[in-house]
Amino acid sequence: VADPGSRPVAAVWFAAPAPPVHHKLIILDGAHSGPALNVAVMSSVAPEYAPDSQTLVVAACPGVAPADDEGRAVLAAEVRTQLTRWWGSGVADWRMLRVDAIHHGQPDHRPPFDPKRRVALGEGMFVCGDHRDTPSIQGALFSGRRCGNAVVESLAG
Repeated sequence: VADPGSRPVAAVWFAAPAPPVHHKLIILDGAHSGPALNVAVMSSVAPEYAPDSQTLVVAACPGVAPADDEGRAVLAAEVRTQLTRWWGSGVADWRMLRVDAIHHGQPDHRPPFDPKRRVALGEGMFVCGDHRDTPSIQGALFSGRRCGNAVVESLAG
């Protein structure tokens, strides 16, 4: 299997006094207005993840992985500025908890790419993962389902 390459991803975590939205969803930045591509209120799904009496918010920043504390501080400030444009001055009250930088966070699927790469390689070999579909949990799960179906089909003969 050819190396698909990878791209970095950073996650900027905040403790907020209140959630910016009151729904269990991922907020996408369709305008590409800053480093954060999507934001999730993790404590809306799992309240125990948040610090006491607070809300846990995470902003995902694909293509970015600061190598040092200074770079992480710059990224956190840029994300805070972006989220202030979205939700207003209350974002200033959010406490930045940490920045996680994952240097090989996702397969590199920048265009052009084939979103449904084959999973049956022949001679009884199969492969699955987000590098076979889209670089996401959804892509990994979908690829796993396609691979499992291919294995069953192969065994059924």
